[in-house]
Amino acid sequence: MTPATDTDTGRKRRAHKKSRGGCANCKIRRVKCDEKHPECHKCQAYGVACNYGSDAPNELRHAGESAFAIQPAMPLPSEVPAIQDLPGRQLDFQLPPTPPTESILNLLNFPLALHETDEVYRLTEQDLDRLQRFQDRTVLTVGTAQTTHIYRDVILKLGCEHSFLTHIILALVLMHDRYLSADPWQPPMTEETFHHYHGTAIFNKVLSQPMPHEVKDAMWGCAALLGCLTLASVDASKPEESWPLKPDGLNDLDWLRMSDGKKEVWRIANPLREDSVWRPVMTHVHSNDATPVADRPELNHLIPAMTRLYSFDESANAEGDPYHTATSIILRLLPIQCTHGTIMYFLSFLGHMNPDYRLLLHQKDHRAMLLLAWWYAKMMDYPVWWLQRRATIECKAICIYLGRRYIPQSDVGRLLDFPKMMCGFAISGAFGQQVDEARSSARLRS
Repeated sequence: MTPATDTDTGRKRRAHKKSRGGCANCKIRRVKCDEKHPECHKCQAYGVACNYGSDAPNELRHAGESAFAIQPAMPLPSEVPAIQDLPGRQLDFQLPPTPPTESILNLLNFPLALHETDEVYRLTEQDLDRLQRFQDRTVLTVGTAQTTHIYRDVILKLGCEHSFLTHIILALVLMHDRYLSADPWQPPMTEETFHHYHGTAIFNKVLSQPMPHEVKDAMWGCAALLGCLTLASVDASKPEESWPLKPDGLNDLDWLRMSDGKKEVWRIANPLREDSVWRPVMTHVHSNDATPVADRPELNHLIPAMTRLYSFDESANAEGDPYHTATSIILRLLPIQCTHGTIMYFLSFLGHMNPDYRLLLHQKDHRAMLLLAWWYAKMMDYPVWWLQRRATIECKAICIYLGRRYIPQSDVGRLLDFPKMMCGFAISGAFGQQVDEARSSARLRS
């Protein structure tokens, strides 16, 4: 196994003067706070919620969706304590042990570089169990059906060469463990936040500099895993705590910036290059695959209302119409079932998101939110852990928000029926009748 590369190493911790008016999280972490309001730069970079005042909680609070934004040259803290110095708690349940394979057992005490320090983190027996769970369980839920074998056979080897990738693998497994626990709504444990911080900090440092050729495959794999972490990182436990129902905040919809970050990594790492381990799956001809069909003929009754609301014409020029691309993608996705094999089609909604459309979402434009609700509703057919929480909570929140403002007889009200149905909410009698008729016809055909 190759030790951590030079791109993973940093400088030693520097001495600093104490901050008198710093936030509670910086005091817990024993680093100098820059005292910026409403959020200091150290907490933004570390991925925890900044909190000032005497009543601030005495524990690290994860910042959620904003913590996983991929940005070149992101400002990062310069002093980070080793993991044994971090306060925190352990998961309140024990996972059944998974015997590590021989190749993973060889990684015991393997050093991982840490950001901004010459100290290293050495893999423990618990970490080896987590890496084995990644191999046996988590890889089956991330990426696409076509990339599973790369995550299983190649990604850990890349992680041994580039510490940031192993940190992100461990953070992803710990998040997956948390979602499968008896209390999936509990905040991240200290180790999860630790590995997420060091992984993203080193990742962003590499991304902000000329990228060595040998690190490119690891960078693209890390960007893909960070995408899962971003979508999975949801602070809300109920619709009322989620955008657009909650009070406006600085980090609203920050997770949408994920696609910008991945585009930047794609441009630099170029997973289509001849010697990339990703090239075979990236050049896979998906049109040759059998595409599962979503049998929802009742949606055909809603398409006229959608084309009318958005003045949609497939042959029209999309320039100047912020809704055109999003509407076109949603209509093309309607006959497709979201599965592990087709998820890339659905994620294209994020990858092709028009900046003007994104701005409309920030402004809580009703037509923009309605398209997002339909995308969430389609994603609910695929109950994968890193998607399901966001899709369910935020789809419900949008339905409630728009339902308070538009009567059921309006085009917006009619088009809300599909997301409402997928959320388990009451739907209009007319759409309910169309659903019953469609299902009766399907039973007769079978």
